[in-house]
Amino acid sequence: MLAALLLIIGGVVVFVWLSSLRGEEKSIESSAKDTVVQGQQAEELPAANAAEPPASTLYEFQANDSRNILKGPHTQIADCAQCSDGKQVGGLFEGSSIQFNDVEVAEAGKYIVTAYYVSGDPRSFYIKVNDKDSEKIDFPEVVKDDWDSVGSFDFEIELNGGSNVLLFSDGDWYSPNLDRIVIKKAPDSVNAGQNPAFQWGDSANIGELATTLKVGNITVSQHSSGFTVDSGTYQLLYNTTTGLSSYAWDSKVIAKGVYSSFKLNEDLVYSNEYDSHTLLTDQVEQIQDGHGKGIKLIVRNEKQGQPSLDQIYYVYEKTNYFIKAEEVTGNSELSTNEMAPVVLETAGGVDLGQYSDNRVLIVPFDNDAWARYDSKSMNTHLNTNSNISSEVTAIFDNASRNGLIVGSITHDTWKTGIHWSGADNRLDQLKVFGGFTSKKVTYDSLPHGAIKGKTLKSPQIFVGFYTDYRDGMEAYGRANAVVAPPLSFGPNIPQGVPVGWNSWGAYAEHLSYDNLMAASNFFHDHIQNASFNNNGAVFMNMDSFWDNLSDEQLDDAVVKIRKNGQIPGTYHTPFVYWGKNMIAVVEGTEGKYTYGDIILKDGEGKLVPYGNGIALDPTHPGTKMKMDYDIARFKARGYQFIKLDFLTHASMEGDFYDKNITTGIQAYNEGMSYLLNQLGDTMFVSASIAPIFPSQYAHSRRISCDIDGSISSTEYQLNSQTYGWWQNGTIYHYTDPDYMTLTKGETFEGAQTRVNASVISGTVYLNSDDVQSAEAQKLMKKLLTNPRVNELAIKGKAFRNVEGNTGTTASDTFVLEDQGAYYLAVFNYSKESAEKIIDLGRAGVPANVSILDLWTNKPVQSENGKLTLTLSGRQSVLYKLASN
Repeated sequence: MLAALLLIIGGVVVFVWLSSLRGEEKSIESSAKDTVVQGQQAEELPAANAAEPPASTLYEFQANDSRNILKGPHTQIADCAQCSDGKQVGGLFEGSSIQFNDVEVAEAGKYIVTAYYVSGDPRSFYIKVNDKDSEKIDFPEVVKDDWDSVGSFDFEIELNGGSNVLLFSDGDWYSPNLDRIVIKKAPDSVNAGQNPAFQWGDSANIGELATTLKVGNITVSQHSSGFTVDSGTYQLLYNTTTGLSSYAWDSKVIAKGVYSSFKLNEDLVYSNEYDSHTLLTDQVEQIQDGHGKGIKLIVRNEKQGQPSLDQIYYVYEKTNYFIKAEEVTGNSELSTNEMAPVVLETAGGVDLGQYSDNRVLIVPFDNDAWARYDSKSMNTHLNTNSNISSEVTAIFDNASRNGLIVGSITHDTWKTGIHWSGADNRLDQLKVFGGFTSKKVTYDSLPHGAIKGKTLKSPQIFVGFYTDYRDGMEAYGRANAVVAPPLSFGPNIPQGVPVGWNSWGAYAEHLSYDNLMAASNFFHDHIQNASFNNNGAVFMNMDSFWDNLSDEQLDDAVVKIRKNGQIPGTYHTPFVYWGKNMIAVVEGTEGKYTYGDIILKDGEGKLVPYGNGIALDPTHPGTKMKMDYDIARFKARGYQFIKLDFLTHASMEGDFYDKNITTGIQAYNEGMSYLLNQLGDTMFVSASIAPIFPSQYAHSRRISCDIDGSISSTEYQLNSQTYGWWQNGTIYHYTDPDYMTLTKGETFEGAQTRVNASVISGTVYLNSDDVQSAEAQKLMKKLLTNPRVNELAIKGKAFRNVEGNTGTTASDTFVLEDQGAYYLAVFNYSKESAEKIIDLGRAGVPANVSILDLWTNKPVQSENGKLTLTLSGRQSVLYKLASN
């Protein structure tokens, strides 16, 4: 028997079904305009059975509801055969949005939104609920390149009881087409509190002091129920009764309730739930390595029926950081695809002691698909699986800049993720774990590969607290370089910032011999001798589609480029197949392998999907033979620069030809080390689309995805600069802002801003204009020949952000200190004029400085330590500041 009740309340239809067989209530709420109920009579509802679960109420809202507000230059309601009412809202790009008004729910609390949408590629919405900050929600493709099928995606929000407003905006990028949203109250499990087993409680009480051991400047003190380690800078406390620990700097506890975990047979095993936790005092070991002088300590966790778990600490003198790892050992072979050396789940588990503007930095795995960094409010406890940072995070207060840095410094096996959740300006959950994969972030459709053996090792985790989180991020970069130094320069590679020209922005797939020669000749005649060089070195780089040229044309082009006093460079995608013919013979394999043989497969022999191109197995001998063939051709022509693109394909999880390799990062290391051996220190290696880590295989890495030269793309690039500057000079010699296509800057100011963005970013200093364009020639002669600007660029130093609270956008102010001089860059990303007030003290610039505009060579005045600027649309400035 079914009963239905139709109520019309304030123009909204609530349609409630009751099933007497199941005792389950289900309701759908939508606008009266869009809901039609036929053949149903309202009737009295029977009493609910108290023993049955409560009703689940669904609230439905169409995207094309007349009460919604649609904004944007392209936003429109369009037909959609598979949508719920035959309509969708599309054209959501370049500043478009849908505002759902009158989103009414019965009670306040956490809700799950199911969005029904159309998208043939991965896209995002920025979702704002009432007056809260917007949150970026990433939607996967429904079906690749299919713009008809409707998919659904769930995410969490918090609503007030009564009326709410939901804003779906595109973030000045591209969002899916939207059919409708359905909202329901989150189940109790989503709202559940924390596990009491992980609560810190009285764990700081470790009883009376028993013994003290002094090793150098480090003191280890054993107590009746635990021990402490004091480096002189930081203090570790471990309670051997509860198995929980805390980390303090200068006696101020920053993190507490810390334990470790690992996955065994699909179950998570927690260190604090072991029966015993013992400091192995006889194995305290003095160490001295690239991090400094210190000690290694091991806490052994044991429990009947479980493998032993060692928590390993590397404690150093005179540093702000220590390193933590875990090792699991059994009597027989073990297997795991997740190991987490640092985990906490307790109220206020991370407490900076500063509460003005607390943030958690989300770092992307790589720079593909226009991924952005996100400096997110610490008070985020929804959609936490969508906020996992790759490899490292900064947990900081933007006002004071105090910050805790945690992240992996070993990248031989694991993809590391940092999962977190916070409230009340503190973190209640933190998990730093090897074994992170995500379809959106790492592009993996498979789980992280498992490692096997009698002893399993986690990634090593850097844990450091700094009065300025920016110092901490740079220290983290240097710590990584201790383990894996940046790629050294061979004797025949021109050192320093590469300066020159790249073909992609100018010609893309239309690259030809004639326009390549035109670029070389124009630079020779007008640009390279007007300060646009690095100690005379100028690169002339062919990007993708260099194979439009015949072998004879390529040979001749190299000769003429060198005759023009330039250095030839090329482009390569060693781990991607761009074709579709699986029976095609792989070049360089003498017919031994087809592409169907060497593509990356899963355990069932099926292709591992990737959004762009087909991934090759880096461990397959056919892939390596192809690399031999390609690199030999490049070396024979005498190229001294190579842009390696789409390297992330080599990091995909899969079932590898080499069965000793079981994870994507192991495969990446195998493929890249083989490639570097073939190159043999003959070329400057520029990684383009690539993971941040492992980092030892390139001299430079693109800090962001492709940049077309527009102000919006420059702002995107500078978001990566804002939060990724620390990679420059630590794990890479240089960070690459992508090329400068000046004609795409939209105005002269926009073109100049593209140059400024490149100058402050590290840098790989390459123009990419069509030199046969009169407009391009004019801009190049004006903007590429300023000796003061070019001198700053070839320093190869990345500017720091001044503010770190910009979410997924870029800071507008950057600063560099270099040998006592300061440099300041200020940007207006708007197309309208804007006033900028720069507090020089906040920027770290000392008082009483003289200011010089590097473009005009004219002085600029500040007043009372502040610089007031009026910038026109797309304009930026670049200043040098020196003490009077």
